[in-house]
Amino acid sequence: MLQASLELLCGSHSGFDDHIKRLAYSWEPKSHLLDGEFLYPLFGAGGPNIDALVEHIYQSLVPFCLPRGEIQKIKTAAMAAGDMNAIIALGDRARAMFVQTRSAALTGGEAGELLLFLILEALVKAPLLVSKMSLKTNSNMNIHGRDGIHVRFCPALKGLVLHLGESKLHKGLAAAVDDAITSITEYLGDRALRVREIEILNANMDLTGLSAETEQQLRAILNPYTSPPPVYHTSHTCFIGFEYGAYAKVAGLASDAVEVEFQKLYTKRAAEIAALIQEKAGTSLPPPANLRFFVMPFPNLEHFRTTFAQKLGVKVD
Repeated sequence: MLQASLELLCGSHSGFDDHIKRLAYSWEPKSHLLDGEFLYPLFGAGGPNIDALVEHIYQSLVPFCLPRGEIQKIKTAAMAAGDMNAIIALGDRARAMFVQTRSAALTGGEAGELLLFLILEALVKAPLLVSKMSLKTNSNMNIHGRDGIHVRFCPALKGLVLHLGESKLHKGLAAAVDDAITSITEYLGDRALRVREIEILNANMDLTGLSAETEQQLRAILNPYTSPPPVYHTSHTCFIGFEYGAYAKVAGLASDAVEVEFQKLYTKRAAEIAALIQEKAGTSLPPPANLRFFVMPFPNLEHFRTTFAQKLGVKVD
């Protein structure tokens, strides 16, 4: 019951599978604590359609920035009054909030956070548990906290899994992986940071849509002040974006051969990436650390960053 209830909290995210493709590669790491998938943007004529990808992730601004309860309240009132202006205003408010809580010069990482949000809700079926973007009272929250806190019920583990998100976009793959692992290592080594994150979680869980019984059950499981202490699993879930030269290699092929050839090159690269992540995680992180990686290559991160900033209406220097 808890699994079905939590999955219902995930938005429909229609079009996700059309815009974000999954490589048919089976990652079989040595440790059961490490897992991952390889993704890539949808292809257009001759290459990935970055404009379409940006349009798709932009649509997730409202559920990413605003609490479910607030969204539902406004939608219900708007439908009852037959006034769609309030719904339109939701998008404007989410955009303003997103830009306000970021610097004027976007780095591209902001789009990565939205991609991580989409992956966790649409693919993993783990709904966002805390809308940090709406917690404007703490200016440091988005700097020092996790990039997302999501939750799901895992039948195999017979328990809750708390997904703590990390989103890293770098030109080089190794740098992105190192950045993610460093962030996780710092989190695991800082008790005050871990306690603060749990306090934020328990004080601000967004459980609109759950029955009173299910909400009470979830709060009891995650309450750190119960005795004996609550038992749940933590997964450090990372979105890794990097630049990949294979896009340029296949660009000159016939349109019906481009994606097929790219998949062949990416599959070979995926094996190397999996080995790299396993080596770096095994060397740097204290066991046991439950990790899940989602890797996506881009033809040019600067172009992706600029396109996303332009969609937001933010000036790009």
